[in-house]
Amino acid sequence: MKIKRSVLLVVLVCTFLSIVPLTGYADSSQPIQIEDMTIGILPFHTGCLWWDPFTAGGKWYLEAQGAKVMVQNAQWDTKRYNTILLAWARDAELDGVIAAPLGGEEILPGVRALVKAGIPVAFANNEAGYAPEALFSVKYDSEAACAGLAERVVEMLIEKNGSPKGTIILGLGDSRAPEHIERSEAIISVFEQYPEIEIRSFDTGMTAEKGTTRTATLLRTLPQTDAVISVGMLEFIGMVNALKRENMAYPAGHEKHIICAGVDTAPDVINDAIREGIVDFAVDQPVLAYSAITGYYLAKYLQEGEAALPKPGDIINAEDLNIEVKIPGMDLITPPTNWAPAEVIDTTEEFGHIWIKTNYVIVDKTNVDDPVLWSNITTKVADYGF
Repeated sequence: MKIKRSVLLVVLVCTFLSIVPLTGYADSSQPIQIEDMTIGILPFHTGCLWWDPFTAGGKWYLEAQGAKVMVQNAQWDTKRYNTILLAWARDAELDGVIAAPLGGEEILPGVRALVKAGIPVAFANNEAGYAPEALFSVKYDSEAACAGLAERVVEMLIEKNGSPKGTIILGLGDSRAPEHIERSEAIISVFEQYPEIEIRSFDTGMTAEKGTTRTATLLRTLPQTDAVISVGMLEFIGMVNALKRENMAYPAGHEKHIICAGVDTAPDVINDAIREGIVDFAVDQPVLAYSAITGYYLAKYLQEGEAALPKPGDIINAEDLNIEVKIPGMDLITPPTNWAPAEVIDTTEEFGHIWIKTNYVIVDKTNVDDPVLWSNITTKVADYGF
């Protein structure tokens, strides 16, 4: 029988105070028991190539521990997102929520309603501006990942041209999107350190169509193109298609090879291009781990209180969290451990809560066929159950 949240909280606090020394440290050696918990996971959208594995990573983990998981479809609409959160705030059975904030601060009314109702919220994948209502967030460092991408491209230009020089076609994604701005600025900040690198950039609105047409135009008109770089999946697909359309998609090792790299893998176009050597590498996120890690610490919080959360400065290794589970109906274990090590960052001044900063993943010919890469998993799962 389900215990009312207020009664459960009193029991947990009393138990916690009786077994934990007054040092501020919780006993993390105890297994998580979440059979009676109901957790909501709210992505931007379901029925989506990227957001389905993001959601499933947490659902698979939590259900393997015995929890009930609720998933709804916000349909990439901030009003609908808030409506769902507000409805969840009235659900007496709901114990906690994993939210991927859509529209940034626009969804904070729903978050505040949940917290006011005694339902804790944690963020995964992105932030919602200053939100002290959230316990913590779990995501990768987009800026560091994109700077790393650019640094790797510079090394390849040196190998190709003998020095850091050349002309780069850069897709900026959607200049209205804060994440795309952050990615673009990180890449540009590296390239601008080298005066002989010329950047030809454009906004695609993060569409494959504009990625194709604008890249193709430059490929035809520039006297020389040394690299083609993208900040996101749909644009990246379009830019690879442009290389193919203009008959300039030569594999690595060919004298006419154009360096090609970007953010995100994808089961269509990008992964095949990596296999073919047309794309040198992609920077990817540990998608399947985000909501699993979030679910782990949210459950710990519900059981033990704030002392169960990691502290700024902590380094979390894969062996520290028992979040790996068998994917239902498949002989595969998720999530991959490539999210680790994760560093806990104090972002209370900026965002109002701590940030569990996961690692990022470099995908190239050596690991593009990994069956638990999110963009490979998504081709194998016919029904995620939501």
